[in-house]
Amino acid sequence: MKLENFKVETWMNEHENDCIYNLTESCFTPLTMRELLDLCEVREAFMEDLLEVRLDYGPIAGSNELRQEIASLYKNCSPDQIAIAQGAINANAMALYELIEKGDHIIAFTPLYQQLLSLPLSIGAEITCIPCLEEANWEPDISKLKAALKPNTKVLCLNNPCNPTGYLYTDEQMQAIAQFARQHDLWLFVDEVYRGLNQHDDSFGSSFFDFYDKCIVSGGLSKTFALPGLRMGWLAAPQSFIDKITIRRDYHIISLPKINDTLSILALKNKDKILKRNRLISLQNRKTIQRWAAEEPHIDVVFTDSTTLFIRYDMDIPSDELALRLQKETGVFFVPGTCFDIDHHLRLGGGIEPKQLAEGLAVFSKWLRQFDKEENK
Repeated sequence: MKLENFKVETWMNEHENDCIYNLTESCFTPLTMRELLDLCEVREAFMEDLLEVRLDYGPIAGSNELRQEIASLYKNCSPDQIAIAQGAINANAMALYELIEKGDHIIAFTPLYQQLLSLPLSIGAEITCIPCLEEANWEPDISKLKAALKPNTKVLCLNNPCNPTGYLYTDEQMQAIAQFARQHDLWLFVDEVYRGLNQHDDSFGSSFFDFYDKCIVSGGLSKTFALPGLRMGWLAAPQSFIDKITIRRDYHIISLPKINDTLSILALKNKDKILKRNRLISLQNRKTIQRWAAEEPHIDVVFTDSTTLFIRYDMDIPSDELALRLQKETGVFFVPGTCFDIDHHLRLGGGIEPKQLAEGLAVFSKWLRQFDKEENK
């Protein structure tokens, strides 16, 4: 098994710690312990209880209370249909290694988080990609699924919301995709780590899990809950699949720290308070980005319903080269579109600290003025 270089994660690892303005982070501004406990209004009582937590392995599958809280994020899910993982990335890996075999065929809507493509390819699977086009507002063309189908097709794979475009599937699209999978007896695998916030209402949003019985979804607390340091992720799936993941997990992580389990329960029980905080950040940042994009002649943005955006620039410079130059000269950091195999784009995060976003975009615009001069030559 040979894995490709993980472009997004490699780029982040090599460059994000040397910037002044990180405009590409896809998590909401992470909460401190103090902020989390104050937001949940439990600081003194919780800290006293935390001192009594015994630092043993704890329940290997995660506490029943934790799995119950996660299951409540879906309409028809029990704790036995939840597998705890070390972040959504670990959940994805365990699911794909369990689900995919050499010779299987996968249909995937792209752009897509690279892990969901590279891991199956490393196993020996074949993938047919259906590109979601910018001129169609990054909307998936569900009508192309039938033509992509093969006798050995096993899995339909996607992000919802999409990383990097931020496209959020409607309930009607989810129903149509679930119906297609049902008609052809396919597994549906969906990375839903960005689920929970959208631009049009205050709901937590629908999950593909609730539309189809052969659906596996991953989730976690890193993005929407602003708690990436807890490394809490999970799978929701049919119990028969979770039973297989339970065996596989023993070879990967055994269990997660009890403190993480305890803090995750607290966050999930207070999700409305956390999401309210993050929704305010998202709405403020969206207005800032809209004003900036309207005034910036070199930038075009498709405003999707989630938080992350995939912005296009009009200069004839490869995006990895532009991102490196921009960071070196100004300290503004972006993940380039080449990390998603789409050039002349940059991933813009909408959950970062609003002051940093506004200042970073202003610095970016000032840097872009040099290209006004080139156009006028």
